[in-house]
Amino acid sequence: MSELRRAIYIGCSFAFKPLCSLVVLRALAGSFGEEGFGYLTQYMAFLAVVFGLSLGGASNYLIKNLSQTSRVVACEKEVSVVFSYGFLFLCLLAICFVFLKGSLEEFIFYRSVSWWVIFYILIVFFISNVCGILMAVALAQGKTNRYVLANIGGAALFVLIVVCLVLVGAEDGIYWALPLSYILPVVFLYRTFEGKIRLDFKLLWANRRLVQVFRFCLIVYVGLVSIPVISILVRESFHQQFGAVELSYWQVAVKISDTVQQFYGMFCSAILLPYLSRKIGDFHFSGWFKKLLGVSGVYFLGALIIFSFREYFVSLLFGEGYSSAKNYVSYYLIGDYFRVCALFCSFTLISADRFGRALIFEFLQGLLFVSLFYYFSMGNNSIDVGYAYILTYSICFLVMLGFVFNYFNGRRI
Repeated sequence: MSELRRAIYIGCSFAFKPLCSLVVLRALAGSFGEEGFGYLTQYMAFLAVVFGLSLGGASNYLIKNLSQTSRVVACEKEVSVVFSYGFLFLCLLAICFVFLKGSLEEFIFYRSVSWWVIFYILIVFFISNVCGILMAVALAQGKTNRYVLANIGGAALFVLIVVCLVLVGAEDGIYWALPLSYILPVVFLYRTFEGKIRLDFKLLWANRRLVQVFRFCLIVYVGLVSIPVISILVRESFHQQFGAVELSYWQVAVKISDTVQQFYGMFCSAILLPYLSRKIGDFHFSGWFKKLLGVSGVYFLGALIIFSFREYFVSLLFGEGYSSAKNYVSYYLIGDYFRVCALFCSFTLISADRFGRALIFEFLQGLLFVSLFYYFSMGNNSIDVGYAYILTYSICFLVMLGFVFNYFNGRRI
């Protein structure tokens, strides 16, 4: 019964956070208008890349390792390793920001910004490292109530902040508020970890721990470069070719898709990875495939509801002026199914320590999407970006399914 209750609690937090994301998107779309919303999504994509780098896949490293031990000393060592790694990456990120400030102003902010903005983002990035560690600890040690409270409470606080800024017309404040979404859960994580979080670079270098953490992180790094960074470049090209208004319509579908993937990504990290890490040795391909069919059935049910009422959902979430976005939503619902299945395969391979094959998926999706986008965009039809998305993840799923089949088949031999 406790396991069922735990799954229900986590599921509720998974559902609540994407719902809050949709409320935020609705408020921002109404405030910035059909043209300005497209520009804002470029900044949001930039933040997704930056804060996706916060610990990177080190959170998955923590979840996998801490779920296998309950000793405080052992947990403290793993936490210190990850925290030290995150600090090194913060220093590297700061150097990059110094040299790339001009490019950020041209392609992300679309205006000059103060150095205080850069410094602020770096400070929030540092806090997000601590937040990510505490979330991973809560999840790995079975502190489900605290994990759920942090997710729900952080999301609710963020909605409140954004809605208040929109109501008072403080659009500049939105740019300062958006990074907070990545750290507000820390407010609810006090005393989650009994040990100390400290910098320990000696421990980081010992016993190839740096290499072990980096293996998990590399998958995230490649994925962030492959999709969010590539998407920023694609968005810029799309904007130049089809205009700011059409860009906003497309971005509505993208943001709905991101919400779906946010929900599924949380499911994979919080439930699927620990589960597969413990059970992968007991599965055969047929049993694993039944799990995939179960996930597919749940997705189809949700996608069917969204597709049937897509025009209503778009108008409700973003406003009547965005009704044309429903055309993009249909394509992204199909592409998202193949993306969900490919990600299921990827986490299966990660749980089996097949990091190289999971890395191929992260690299492949960006390469395929940008190639197919530029191929289809030669026809001067903006909706063709939907075809590029579907084909990208159809191919990715087939490749990853082949890898999983080979893994189970080879293990049997």
